[in-house]
Amino acid sequence: MISPDFSLFIHSLATELELQAGAEESDALLFSIGKRVAARLPLPHCHTTASFELECNAILALIGWGRIALEYDPQKNILHLYINDHPQVGALGKPSGTWFASFYAGALTAWFAQTGETVTLRHVTAASGNGLAFAVDARD
Repeated sequence: MISPDFSLFIHSLATELELQAGAEESDALLFSIGKRVAARLPLPHCHTTASFELECNAILALIGWGRIALEYDPQKNILHLYINDHPQVGALGKPSGTWFASFYAGALTAWFAQTGETVTLRHVTAASGNGLAFAVDARD
C-alpha cells in the first residue's frame, strides 16, 4: 500500500508519465527502476526455489510492497509467480490496477539473475483477478 501522503503524487506522476511517454516507455522505465531497487536490496544466496521465495518476501515486507508466491505447474512445465498486496495506482495499468507490474518484473528478473538464473517474466492475467501474475520463462 502506498502511504496516503504519497498516493496523490504517485497517481499524478503515473498519469503524466503515461501521457508524456506512453505505456511502452513507462513500462521500460518501471522495469529499470525495479532492477535498480533489486541492486540496492540484493538477495542473500538462495539454494532453492523455496528460499528464493522467502528472501524475496523478506525484502518486499521490508519496503511494504506485498508478497510473492511461486507455483510450479508440472503439466505445462511452467513456473508461475504471483504477487499479492502490491501497491496500486488507482485503476492505472492494463489490466486495471496493474501499473506497477513492470517494476516487479524488473526487480524479480534482477533477483533471479543474482541467483544465476536468467529469466523473462511475462505478465499474465491472474486467475483470481486479484494481484499480479507472471509466467517465468527460463533463458539459456
